[in-house]
Amino acid sequence: MKRQYKFLKKHVNEFAKTYESLGSQKWSLNFPVFLFNRDWFRLKKVTVYDLAKELKPDNSQEAPELIQYQQLLKEGHDHLLAIQECWNEFGIEDFHRSLRNSSESNTKGNNGWTFKKYVELLVGYRQIIENKEIRIPIIILGRTPNEDHEIEWINDTFISELTIAD
Repeated sequence: MKRQYKFLKKHVNEFAKTYESLGSQKWSLNFPVFLFNRDWFRLKKVTVYDLAKELKPDNSQEAPELIQYQQLLKEGHDHLLAIQECWNEFGIEDFHRSLRNSSESNTKGNNGWTFKKYVELLVGYRQIIENKEIRIPIIILGRTPNEDHEIEWINDTFISELTIAD
């Protein structure tokens, strides 16, 4: 475990019960994911299927318009010429919508929860289960919009090292 978090006794019981229940099940979108709000000691268990609804991943940086624009800038194009080229390829409205979404995401913060991290969690979780291991992801929610959510994996060691809050 990267950092020592405190959990309530009922959380530890839920971790242990859920961990035991997975046994040798085959991968499905019904596998559990825990979301933990440290400020309120709230633990929520959702399915992989519902994770994107509960914790919407930010995909504003993956817009093709922005990827193209960033690539043109890397290649040394003047930013106005890069914008003009993106306007021609994607249209003014779509390009500016992508810029606005990206700017809004950067302003309000997304706790580092990007679409890429979301997909990495899903792919990693599936590989773990297909390798006949049992680990359950728990996403420790960031306390402020600019603090990244952290992903830990619940296994025997995680459960045995938990600190119970008073």
